[in-house]
Amino acid sequence: MKTQTGGSRSRVKSGCRTCKVRKIKCDEGRPACNRCTSAGRVCEGYGIWGGGGVILTQHVQLGLSTGSTPCMLIPQPSISVPAASGTSEEHLVFEWFRNRAARKLQGSLVLNFWDTLLIQASLTEPAIYHAVLALSSVHKQNPTGVEICGTPEDAPDKHEQFTLRHYVKAIHHLQPHLASNDRPSLRIALIACVVFVGLDFLRGHFRAGQLHLLKGLKIMQDVGLVSNQGDGVICWRPCRQPTDDWIVEAFSRLQLQVELFDYSHAHPCLIILRAPEPEISETTAFRSFNEAWQLMTQLFNKIFYLADQARQGADSRSEFPPLLDQHQHVREQLSLWLEAYERSREALNQNGSPWYSGRIYPLLSAYQTMACIMADTALQPEDETVFDKHTSSFIMLIIQLAGLWSTTITSSNIQALPGNAVDMHRSILDAGWLPPLFFVATKCRVHRIRLQAVKLLEAASHREGIWDATATARVARKIMELEEGDFYVDVENIDDFSLTRSPAPQELLLPVLPVERRIQEAEVILSGAPMDQIFLYCKQKQGGVYDRVLLSEYDVGSQRWTDR
Repeated sequence: MKTQTGGSRSRVKSGCRTCKVRKIKCDEGRPACNRCTSAGRVCEGYGIWGGGGVILTQHVQLGLSTGSTPCMLIPQPSISVPAASGTSEEHLVFEWFRNRAARKLQGSLVLNFWDTLLIQASLTEPAIYHAVLALSSVHKQNPTGVEICGTPEDAPDKHEQFTLRHYVKAIHHLQPHLASNDRPSLRIALIACVVFVGLDFLRGHFRAGQLHLLKGLKIMQDVGLVSNQGDGVICWRPCRQPTDDWIVEAFSRLQLQVELFDYSHAHPCLIILRAPEPEISETTAFRSFNEAWQLMTQLFNKIFYLADQARQGADSRSEFPPLLDQHQHVREQLSLWLEAYERSREALNQNGSPWYSGRIYPLLSAYQTMACIMADTALQPEDETVFDKHTSSFIMLIIQLAGLWSTTITSSNIQALPGNAVDMHRSILDAGWLPPLFFVATKCRVHRIRLQAVKLLEAASHREGIWDATATARVARKIMELEEGDFYVDVENIDDFSLTRSPAPQELLLPVLPVERRIQEAEVILSGAPMDQIFLYCKQKQGGVYDRVLLSEYDVGSQRWTDR
């Protein structure tokens, strides 16, 4: 150990807790450092990142599945865990998170980040504990805002106060980790960042959530969990520790939602691609729904990249040959994915309950259908008529989504809420059925099909990350009304059908909207914290040049659109 002038030792900024207390250099071995174990001492670990020197009988098992590896266990800390010293109100909210929110918020596809890492981190790190309490208190709010944190009196105010109080505490406890700038501390900052993004999205602070997401992606690059490859591509290579991969995957899933939300207009693309690139072959079989979704996520990211590059090279066709090769590869992989998915169906259904399989299987099928349409049209972003070639796929997609809706409403009581109320108990932070429904409503110009998508959106009141069901439904119907206008005014009884009924052949015979009526490059801005306005932009030709134009503005309070 080097010493400063005067013989005082330099401050130890990294290493296990034991070595820090002893003020000696730690070799940072995992799960316990060699300096401690060789001397017969107990290594107290690196926060949530180790501590294997504590015997297994002292570990805290957190409801993990059988077969969990030692890295999924945390040692009993020498100091009191944050949850042990909380108030009764905090205990109630924390238990809600462990038993309800942690399972619900991750959506249909289980993530180790939510199931394992976040709960463990909240038991040992005060910053994560308070961030989780803030997130859980928002999720615990019922649709009418009457019962927050178990106290019905003045619930909205108590809810907001509780949320903000613990958000501020989380920020306070996070400051030392950000200041130390060492790898374990930055991991804690990344975990907190995921929670902050989720908190912002659930509260309707969509812009703040996107900024937190970008900040987290930047920290991941600084730590070395991912690398920036340019052109909006972030490369994700397998990490040394599984927990790092869980963190990257959580960010990847959130970023996927943002890219889906912005897909219809030109914007700086930002995607996370795995390396080495996973390939699907004719013999591929999926062992789990998660594995199938991970590969589908990769294909979506490649589609985003293709569309972004096509927009940039729209006036330079010499750039297209390499894109054409990539385009063909993505289409082939999507076809192979579907074959593998159907081949794995029996095994996948056996791994979950009939209820779970009945929901997740059609959901992923719907995303594959949407991805095929997006892939086929990705290189022609300036041409809205290319979607007319995919009417049969849109019919398949709306049938898949209507079937999923029918399965859901028969298993639970789902209904639209008045005004702009949000059903927090059903809200998630992963992709659900809102993105594909919006895609159908805005890109399919067959009135019967798109109207069914709009009606299904209007029957929902939850959030899926950045996707708010009510806002999505308002925008989808507005785009449909702006495009169609009085085009179908003389046609009778075209809007009278059941939400779950498949389109009848005669309902598909109406003329398709002409090109001049279609909105190009639709862009949606969710403004306010929480959201209080929605701006709908598009590109229109003015003086021979396409300009960004504000079409309409929606006021959330009055629930009214004002056309510009």
